[in-house]
Amino acid sequence: MRVDVPPAPEVGVHKDGIINPNSPNFHGVLIQNLNWNLKECQNCHAADYSGGITGSNCLTCHTQPSGPEACNTCHGQFNNPNIIAPNKGAHYNHLYTNSVGKQVVCLACHQVPFNFNTPGHIDDTKGAEIIFSELALTVTNEPTTQDYDSGLSLFTPNPGYNKTNQSCSNTYCHGYFKNGNVDNIVSFTAGSNGAKCGSCHGNSTTGDPLPKTSAEGGTHPNVTSCNTCHSGVVNLVNGNWVISDPTKHINGLLNIFGQERDY
Repeated sequence: MRVDVPPAPEVGVHKDGIINPNSPNFHGVLIQNLNWNLKECQNCHAADYSGGITGSNCLTCHTQPSGPEACNTCHGQFNNPNIIAPNKGAHYNHLYTNSVGKQVVCLACHQVPFNFNTPGHIDDTKGAEIIFSELALTVTNEPTTQDYDSGLSLFTPNPGYNKTNQSCSNTYCHGYFKNGNVDNIVSFTAGSNGAKCGSCHGNSTTGDPLPKTSAEGGTHPNVTSCNTCHSGVVNLVNGNWVISDPTKHINGLLNIFGQERDY
């Protein structure tokens, strides 16, 4: 007598929804719970993620040169390798939609890893570490500069980040410079309020952009027409001062009469 043997069931190690971004079983959630340990994926999908013993090629969806290890896989826009920062807080305002100053690079606030497996990139510390460098550390009023003023001290930023309230302090970018508001503390989630002229130089309450004059302990001339000296950087539009060339503002240099020089 013939006995029909049912086909063997498919063997799977993942729950339904493993490739559905809207599922709690999505593989992105699984990998996050493994603290981004992609070696677990490589065990079955091959070291280059091309399928391995599963035959399921990760590179079908992860089309960037680094495959699943590309920066924008975990933070940024998955379909745009040029957007690698998360759309949270002031990330976009610093890197991609910056209309008031020179574009800020990731390295100004983070230690950028060489690749996914760089030591310190994926660790047991939740969130990205804030390690200030480059623009944030710009020193002003150095004795060797053209506009040095012996009546003022050397302004050496000592940036700090308060993780509890998500705020930055003592950074060149937000006021710690000659004639700036050195006590300014800016919230990472302040939005446009964190970029008002008066917050970094001038009156943070009224928004008046005029930096500290001699009467206020500074050396800036008591001239209210900013574009008299800083033409090409700032213009008056409908009664408001706007930055006309962001690349010449908050760039570590002092732009006076069209000259960019250290200060």
